[in-house]
Amino acid sequence: MKGKLFIVEDQPNFRKGLLKLAGKRSAEWVVTGEAANGRDALLMMEKCVPDLLLTDIRMPHIDGLQLAEEIRSRGWLTKIVIVTGFRDFSYAQSAVKFGVLDFITKPCVEADILSVLDRIYVQLIEESQSQLLVEGWKRQHEDSELRSAIMGMPCSGEEVEALLKRMKQCELLFLRIHTYFPPEKHYSAQDVPLLQFAFANIAGEHLNKWFPGGFRLFPLNASEWALMVDRSTSRSDTSLPWLQILTDSVHHYLRLTLECSGQGICASTEELRQGYRRYCREGDRDHGSANESLLNQTALYEKEKEIVTWLMSEDNSRLSRELQEQAVRISHLPPQTAKIEALLLAAAILRLVQVQFPEWQMAVRPIEWDSVYKCVTPEDITAWLQGYIHEFLQSHNNWLASKNDNPVKQAIRFIEESYMGVCSLAEVAVHVHLNPSYFSNLFKKETGESVTGYIQNLRVQKAKLLLKSTDMKIFEISEATGFNDSNYFTHMFNKIAGVSPKEYRKQMAGK
Repeated sequence: MKGKLFIVEDQPNFRKGLLKLAGKRSAEWVVTGEAANGRDALLMMEKCVPDLLLTDIRMPHIDGLQLAEEIRSRGWLTKIVIVTGFRDFSYAQSAVKFGVLDFITKPCVEADILSVLDRIYVQLIEESQSQLLVEGWKRQHEDSELRSAIMGMPCSGEEVEALLKRMKQCELLFLRIHTYFPPEKHYSAQDVPLLQFAFANIAGEHLNKWFPGGFRLFPLNASEWALMVDRSTSRSDTSLPWLQILTDSVHHYLRLTLECSGQGICASTEELRQGYRRYCREGDRDHGSANESLLNQTALYEKEKEIVTWLMSEDNSRLSRELQEQAVRISHLPPQTAKIEALLLAAAILRLVQVQFPEWQMAVRPIEWDSVYKCVTPEDITAWLQGYIHEFLQSHNNWLASKNDNPVKQAIRFIEESYMGVCSLAEVAVHVHLNPSYFSNLFKKETGESVTGYIQNLRVQKAKLLLKSTDMKIFEISEATGFNDSNYFTHMFNKIAGVSPKEYRKQMAGK
């Protein structure tokens, strides 16, 4: 990311000096324009609003303070730094009122300008990442509400209806990866998260072309996704059906078989739920009265409150003991009643995880309706329920253990879970609640490697897997492994692996 810099200074020589200094930070800043007065600057900035404005105060036509006032009145978020030889307290007061971030007094030295550029660039990066995080959290929350609505679990009906109204013609589809272990590929269980990411990346690229800004794709479980597309935004210009193109693309790049099931237009929460029921029946799944019982929110929340009480107990073994006692009790019930009770407990566990522990992998696990309805005996039902109980207890124990881990172990686990997205020294240090500088030294002391080096090495190893096992394009692999720039990805891959990504792929193809 490069920040956009605009320079306004009526003294030509000083302006040239500022431009020259900006050139020393060309990796971080690009100068989008320069002007000798505020009037010309405004006209030019309307075409490209800058991230940072360096301006003098005293200039003809429109001075620096008037320029700052105009910028704020237009709602621009430009950061403003005044570089001036004019010292006046009243001017400084006015400048602060108009949002001026800093002052540099002439005559100034090179270090003053470079320091400001460096400091504000860091602010831009932090703000950009914070905005991405906020948008990501909001998206995850919305997807969680839609997922709950589709699967008949408790959700905010008003929020779901509002999300549906954003789409004029919302069509509901379900996508399923038949298996992650095709005979012609040697994928392992550890590769599944990366394959899921690669699938979402391929699907998102196609959907952005066909339904720009008009689709939602989110997981129901490890191999199934719900897809909602706004038919009114469709821009498909191909003779082939878009679902066929998506299926062929996933098979071409990943050698995975994608199954698609369309459920028609849905305009309400109830229609989403009915669509999911139809999809389940396609696989000989029968929800029956047990599914209806889950819609009894009072019973569900009472069960959830019970689990919270066990969690909060000072007796560390109580949670496991109570859940196992529940499983034993259910095993002695008649089959139909046992199904209802097992579904109720599993739904309460998942709801609690989604609300209290959204970072757990279990948070995206759905209720496996098809599995529980195939159960015949209470013992079968209990065995099904034990899968949820075991995963919940394991996740909880891992979470407790992470609280007692040393910071480096916590950091490595975080990196391995987050390398595909925004993951840098700053993010990792925040995660372990340590100062970046201190944490950097601690990490290197224990691992012999810098945090950045560890992240880049991990990303390159994951990239090797995709280069060897898929036909994904280089820039797609770059994005899938956390590199935002394909040129930088190629540079780092070459540096770590000793060959370019293309050459590595050729070498692997020859083996």
